[in-house]
Amino acid sequence: MQTIGERLEEARKRKGISLREAAEATKIRSDFLSNIEQNKFDFDLPDIYKRGFIGNYARYLKLNADTILTDYQSQRLSSSRLGKKAGTEWFGKMEVKNADAAQEAPEEDSAPPSFGQIGSTSRNGPAEDEPDKQPDAVNDTAFYLKAGLIFVGTLALVFILFVLVKAILGGSGSEDADSAKPPAPPAASAPAQPVPEQSTAPEPAATDSLTLEATGTVYLIAKQSEDGKELYKGTLGAGESATFERSGKVEIIFTAGENLIVVTEGGRLRPSVSGQARITVD
Repeated sequence: MQTIGERLEEARKRKGISLREAAEATKIRSDFLSNIEQNKFDFDLPDIYKRGFIGNYARYLKLNADTILTDYQSQRLSSSRLGKKAGTEWFGKMEVKNADAAQEAPEEDSAPPSFGQIGSTSRNGPAEDEPDKQPDAVNDTAFYLKAGLIFVGTLALVFILFVLVKAILGGSGSEDADSAKPPAPPAASAPAQPVPEQSTAPEPAATDSLTLEATGTVYLIAKQSEDGKELYKGTLGAGESATFERSGKVEIIFTAGENLIVVTEGGRLRPSVSGQARITVD
């Protein structure tokens, strides 16, 4: 049956990994890994660290860490029992040689059981049975730290994108609404140009309805020329329309004239300019 070290060494060589590469990946010194592969577990470290190194090394090599640690614990217990047996035989020889002294001082006969109790406490003490938590805790902390950084970075990216989109859409709306920086109108107001197949719209009545249709995305602000009342403000997508009642002339500010059709009771009109401009509909 292969020893713990032989199984670890065979798995490492089968994967084509050097001791140096394994040490860099597991953050365990290469001399400790070499001692583990040679089944030399007497290097100067507490047993909890040895168990942690063995468990991490086994997991790195894709072996069953629980099985490896169980075998290691069994090996430790076997070594402890052998040491206890040797100590008991030594005390037994002393009892044979000093039989007369033992009869005179029966209190000393209790020494071997006391020694056995000490050995039992050392073998089953909490230090050896304590689960290997410290190395795993370090790995878990690093994992959660990385996950937290990724989560925070994702939230920051989403927030930045949201602010940019809001600034683009809100900036365009505030410029048109507050007229702080009104769109540069052409040198003269562009007259409405009728659609080729339609005749020029007749003179509208004092109060009638007006419909704005969009063949593409266009942002609109419509106001009555007489009293400056805002009749419509918003964005229309392709195929959408807005209808409202008006009284007299209406001034329309838009961002994409090529995507706008004005429908009155007299017909359909399309602005003669494209892009951002302003027209007045009688």
